[in-house]
Amino acid sequence: MNSLPILPPTTCDNCGVCCFGIGSPVVLYASQSHYANPHPFRPLDLPQELIDEIDSHFSGLLRGQEPQDCCLWFDSVTRLCKHHQYRPQVCRDYEIASRECLRERKNAVESGNPFPLR
Repeated sequence: MNSLPILPPTTCDNCGVCCFGIGSPVVLYASQSHYANPHPFRPLDLPQELIDEIDSHFSGLLRGQEPQDCCLWFDSVTRLCKHHQYRPQVCRDYEIASRECLRERKNAVESGNPFPLR
């Protein structure tokens, strides 16, 4: 098994550590019956097929109520976000080589967890 380098990552290639154990931030884009308009965090250009995927997957759940194992949009084959251009702000704020990134990579390497590591 190849382990991820902890310092300094320059790409997200073969990682995805930040997509695990955080739930699925895209639940922020889910339709809620009590909203008169689409969710205020949802990008205006979010394709309808992604809205339908999110709504069917989360069935009205709010952030924190979704399964916490892995983000809905994480592709375990490419190990990247399937819809990176539409990712929520929390994902945009998670910068490569940031303190949080390095901490999660270090924890993943030290835990010996074979997935998401390759």
